Amino acid sequence: MSTWRLVFAAALLAVIPAVVMAEPSAAPESDVLDLLEGALAAGEGVPARALLDRYLEEHGPSPRTPELEILADYYNGEYESAAEGVVALRADPRAPADLGSFADVIVDTYETTKDYEIVRHGDFEVRYMPGPDEVLVPYAIDTLKAATEALEEELGVRMVSPVRLEIYPDADSLARVSTLSVQAIRTTGTIALCKWGRLMIASPRALMHGYPWLDTVAHEYVHLLLTKATLDRAPVWLQEGIAKFLESRWRQTEASLPSEPASERLLYEAAMKSELLDFDQLHPSIALLPTQKDASLAFAQVSSFIADFYDQFGAQGMQEVLARVADGEDARKAFARVANVPWKTLEGRWRDRLAKEPEAPQVRLLPRYLKGEASEQDEVASVELEQARKYLRLGDLLWARQRPAAASVEYGKAHRAAPGDPVVASRYARSAIAGGRPEDAIVPLTTTLALYPTHAPALSSLATAQYRTRAFTEAEKAAYRAIAHNPFDPQPHCVLSALSVPQAQHEASLCQKLGGLRE
Repeated sequence: MSTWRLVFAAALLAVIPAVVMAEPSAAPESDVLDLLEGALAAGEGVPARALLDRYLEEHGPSPRTPELEILADYYNGEYESAAEGVVALRADPRAPADLGSFADVIVDTYETTKDYEIVRHGDFEVRYMPGPDEVLVPYAIDTLKAATEALEEELGVRMVSPVRLEIYPDADSLARVSTLSVQAIRTTGTIALCKWGRLMIASPRALMHGYPWLDTVAHEYVHLLLTKATLDRAPVWLQEGIAKFLESRWRQTEASLPSEPASERLLYEAAMKSELLDFDQLHPSIALLPTQKDASLAFAQVSSFIADFYDQFGAQGMQEVLARVADGEDARKAFARVANVPWKTLEGRWRDRLAKEPEAPQVRLLPRYLKGEASEQDEVASVELEQARKYLRLGDLLWARQRPAAASVEYGKAHRAAPGDPVVASRYARSAIAGGRPEDAIVPLTTTLALYPTHAPALSSLATAQYRTRAFTEAEKAAYRAIAHNPFDPQPHCVLSALSVPQAQHEASLCQKLGGLRE
């Protein structure tokens, strides 16, 4: 590789954009094209555009430049120009390539997003359909800002190009602009991805009770940085393991594996039964595994392996692995080199440690329900104990008739029958709060959230119950956690509006806009 190419490659990974833009001497044509494709592989649209402009200035158009123009536009979010380029490319009989099915994605992306709002804030850009998803923007930007600093510390890389987040209103829209199918989204609960230099998520309002959408934004951001750090050479298991391990790093002072008892139970059972998945089974995507259970086990496995490796070798060891993968080394060999043991030994030690873990709690995997495809009755049906289901259904009838006290009696019976069920506990707590007994809701909710930390209804009710019992510090934390899962529930915003938080006025506006009642 020439000195000029080495300088650019180093600049791309070390994030020194001035080197990309200002090389004084002309470079060979093939070098510029190789580097341009490298910039695209790294998810970096801005350097790709600069290199393409330089190529055109120094060498003029070539048969490949129309395709590269489209890609540079697409990676920079200029979807209309990219779509127009696709139309022109398809109409040109002399074109050496037409981008195949990817051309359809480019056109569909433009058609889907052409009326989206665009909010730019520093190095970040959020695009969303006008309407309810406007609520998400400030929280998303704050998460991206926090993640940028935290992830640079962990991965040693930072983007030159603006970080673009696109929020799609439903699963159909997300499928249209990506390689995911709606069926894959339904089957595995996949509601986000990172591809072509941008982050894409389905709005939390696409699911019945939302989902951990802020951690998901950070998860996809990790993918973007890994794409750059490895020049898109990391296998799926490595990408997903690190992304899962670091998805909560933006809100923590150091890296640690998020607590997900249901996934931990799946991992424990698979380890005990010798039913762990082979890492290669994750290719080409966890989203294409046959069930949500398989997808959850896959995430649990690879993130557990990464956490185990990180505990021994830290961020520096992780960065060395990524550098080796970027250099073309097989990921397993890269881990083995850094650990200074054969891969089988490294993997075997991890499996041995899994076998020695204490038994994980009996926790069931809660399905993700797409809005419009499920109701609260589907939640009731998921409750395992039949007697508890009967009490719940009666309680729901009374609640719907605005008889919260009577509903609370039936919910209380259900809770005594199935005290560990999150649906039951949330219903009981909701009725206790409505009946003026918030203190009775605290223990059922905290117990539930210890086992089901992403159960949004429980988080929302906990914030309200703690506020009404004057546990204001705890109420603030619970409200933020609830918004990080379901920002369309008005109650956490109402709680924050009554507290001395910097954005209390903004939260009051959201409380009113979403139809909540001020505390």
